[in-house]
Amino acid sequence: TMIAAYAQYGNGREALKLFQLMRLTGVMPNEITLISILSACSHAGLVDDGCHYFMSMSEDFGITPTVEHYGCMID
Repeated sequence: TMIAAYAQYGNGREALKLFQLMRLTGVMPNEITLISILSACSHAGLVDDGCHYFMSMSEDFGITPTVEHYGCMID
């Protein structure tokens, strides 16, 4: 996905902007999208943002974190 590409190349802020646009248009994220977002935050040093999105997984999106999500948090 574009979010994953931004994350892979260190463009964390762009990944987050794209995620926000996705949400504004009513598209719900899935488990893979959130792995990409957490990875983007990790690679860009956006620790607070990463924690926010990790917490919102279950609270806002009803997604239970998996080992991959936890891996992004400790990366």
